[in-house]
Amino acid sequence: MTGPHAELIIHNGTIRTMDALHPTAEAVAVADGRILAVGQLEAVEATAHANTRRLDLAGRTLIPGFNDAHVHLWKVGMLLTSMIDARIAATPDIPAIVAAYRARAAQTPAGKWLVGRGYNNVTLPERRHPTRRDLDQASTTHPILLIHTSAHVAVVNSRALELAGITRDTPSPPGGEIERDEHGEPTGVLHETAMNAVNRVQPPPTDSEFEAAILAAARAFLRFGITSVTEAGVSPDQLGTYRRLVAERRMPFRVNAMARRYLDDGSKVPLPERFESNWLRIDTVKLFADGGLSSGNAALTVPYPEGHGHEPGYSGLQRATQEQMRAQIWDIHRAGLRAAIHAVGDAAIGQVIEAIEYASQRLVSRIRHRIEHFGLPSADHIRRCRYRISVVPQPIFIHALGSTFLNYVPAALMPQLYPLRAVLDGGLTVALSSDAPVVPDANPLLGMKAAADRLSAEGMPIAPEQAVPIAETLPLYTLGGALVAGEEHLKGSIEPGKYADFAVLSGDPLRAPVERLTDLKVEMTLVNGQVVYSV
Repeated sequence: MTGPHAELIIHNGTIRTMDALHPTAEAVAVADGRILAVGQLEAVEATAHANTRRLDLAGRTLIPGFNDAHVHLWKVGMLLTSMIDARIAATPDIPAIVAAYRARAAQTPAGKWLVGRGYNNVTLPERRHPTRRDLDQASTTHPILLIHTSAHVAVVNSRALELAGITRDTPSPPGGEIERDEHGEPTGVLHETAMNAVNRVQPPPTDSEFEAAILAAARAFLRFGITSVTEAGVSPDQLGTYRRLVAERRMPFRVNAMARRYLDDGSKVPLPERFESNWLRIDTVKLFADGGLSSGNAALTVPYPEGHGHEPGYSGLQRATQEQMRAQIWDIHRAGLRAAIHAVGDAAIGQVIEAIEYASQRLVSRIRHRIEHFGLPSADHIRRCRYRISVVPQPIFIHALGSTFLNYVPAALMPQLYPLRAVLDGGLTVALSSDAPVVPDANPLLGMKAAADRLSAEGMPIAPEQAVPIAETLPLYTLGGALVAGEEHLKGSIEPGKYADFAVLSGDPLRAPVERLTDLKVEMTLVNGQVVYSV
């Protein structure tokens, strides 16, 4: 043959391409990090030469590499490297959390911050948030920060409150809440923008700590067959670290990095410089419309149920007024960048859709903006998103946070909780994701299982009519992430010209019973046609 020769041919197994016109193939050829040919074995073998390597699947299944379309990669990595793990598996109750901080304090010079994350007040046996009094038992000479699993609530000790300047006279800021005890004193529990005061005085990770976290998380994700992620919000300095890793050829997989418009301390930063390479894409800007549903702060059109922990009639927190949201999205839209807006509750989703419609009417653009989470959309919201807005929900939340949702979501809204069936029937462009470390397990197979069975980890069904079978969600965990990022010409399916990024599974997910889906193992991950993980 003339033209390029295959460096690698993969064959002798089930090949699921995610190409609607040619959903299966007998073989795949790879050259120079790209897919050279896909199809029948005889035709693919015609691309071979004397030095072509072969990967015999031996009956296993080849799929495009998974694409986690919304994850906090560096925060996953911080839990793997330096942060205290306060998830329930590591610290099953408040005394265990205190003990973990006390142990770290004993190894840390006085005055240095102790930071951990992962607790969930609903699943703790005490059924409450820890407080400053709890954390003071670990140390009063170290400032302590404990981040809720949602990252929308934090608890600090007395020393951290002092450094942040939060007293009984400090008012709750717009879009946030400083919890207080019966005497009016801060309890140490801070919601949403109330965390900004602590974030201003807590030192951010150093460049070396950030780099180590990224690489640790990437190695962990390769074990899941994930070859591409969207990093859902980083600072300008952190974007610089990503660019340096790419320049030094040390990025182990592909990253679409969202730039933060507002940092954790509330400060506004410039829009990013657009950047695109084979390994890194920067053209999307992250905004927040409301809080988290698992923290009980998502903005709803109806009040949260009694026992939620707030005053009667509480319906969540919106981070911006309608005019402010319009202005934020318009700035991004007119710059030719993509806006990705965290909106969980139905009130927040409505606010964001209106703001995107406003921008689109002022200036026609082919860029589709994104709504991250899309937790409680109405039928009208779904209809209005079809032509100009992509959505990135997390069905894995049904499994990981289901018990929390059953406590927090009003009965009237429960049928529209992460309504993937309705979203797909509405014709929306969808990508699935984990939002790790909000959930402890980022395995895409678990996310697909949760979408198919709609069961909490405790086995409780949640809006089961919104279930979607594996055959429909597998493309959303591969091609979907590419579509919402405008990268469908580069990745997400096994087609000639696209990146040779694959996962080899022990069995075929389209033939596995739903209840056995997570029994499948990722036995090999390839990026650019090179094996980067193997059992």
